[in-house]
Amino acid sequence: MTTLASPWLLLLLIPAIGLIWWAWRRPTRPAVTWSSTIIAKRVPATWATRTRWVLPVLRTGAVASLIVLLARPIRGDEETTQHADGVAIELLIDRSGSMRALDMDPGNLTADRLHVARSVAEDFVLGEGDLLGREHDLVGLISFASIPRVDAPLTYDYEFLADAIGRARIATEQEGAGTAIGDALALAVARLADVEDRPDLSTDDIASRVVILLTDGEDTDSEIPPLKAAEMAAAFGVKVYTIAVGTPGGGLVPVPVVDPFGRDVLDYRPVNVDVTTLKAIAQATGGAFFQADDANSLRAVYSAIDKLERTTIAQQSFLHVTDLAVDRVQVANWLLPPLLLIPIILVLVEILAGATRWRTVP
Repeated sequence: MTTLASPWLLLLLIPAIGLIWWAWRRPTRPAVTWSSTIIAKRVPATWATRTRWVLPVLRTGAVASLIVLLARPIRGDEETTQHADGVAIELLIDRSGSMRALDMDPGNLTADRLHVARSVAEDFVLGEGDLLGREHDLVGLISFASIPRVDAPLTYDYEFLADAIGRARIATEQEGAGTAIGDALALAVARLADVEDRPDLSTDDIASRVVILLTDGEDTDSEIPPLKAAEMAAAFGVKVYTIAVGTPGGGLVPVPVVDPFGRDVLDYRPVNVDVTTLKAIAQATGGAFFQADDANSLRAVYSAIDKLERTTIAQQSFLHVTDLAVDRVQVANWLLPPLLLIPIILVLVEILAGATRWRTVP
């Protein structure tokens, strides 16, 4: 972007060029007294006499370019820097036995609670529909039943993370199909607290640390009580959003089981979720509690959290100004000299030409 810092100075061109033209055209007194100029008029004109207009043109160009330079032509090169304050997020997904219930998608009795939770969590990470996806955020995954496990470390590789979410499965009885909410939350807090010690991550721009805890039950197998884990989270400045999924009020829900004859059948069982504890965890850490009883309401929950925990991107613009009169300018691959050389060269050429081939007497 090239402009003039003082464009009003260009008005000086009008009187300046007029004065130069008047001075050149003004008749002068003859230098030599002569009785008649008839003989002189018969002398053929040379190319030097026919091109004497070059001298005033050079002088006019020098004055005009000097006035333009006084108006300060400047070139501004704008540079924009972007700074992103991201969020470190641990996703906690319950994969206990009760997540086999088929009440989150009534039209699809093959989609259990974990299937729906996985699908929405993947959209939360990658973006789909009203879920914008994560950007500039560290996101990890911890799934839990009787024992929590790290399925994906905190990472910027969202495709890898989504793949890890998709691989989560209901815990078997051999693994322990209970629910360890407190242990899972404590593990998530510990991993978020250790983010700054990881040399493989750029964590200087992490603005906040968040846990999104999704469960459908109540704590049965934790060594660390859920409220104690919430105190740990609050101490480290970790905000916890809790989500209770499934039919509210502890009603009977369809759960696939194997009957005594080895057949897969549906059995209607009560599944209770500890809403009181989940609300207390959220309140103690400055988060929020949500209830989701189907796939659509769960998407709405993640959408609300998505809006609450967004990366803050700040842009700053800097304008580097070059004074074209005295500074060299880079144009493509060429480095041009300062424009101040133009009037200087024009004046020198005029002086040299007027003192040689276009010299007059006296």
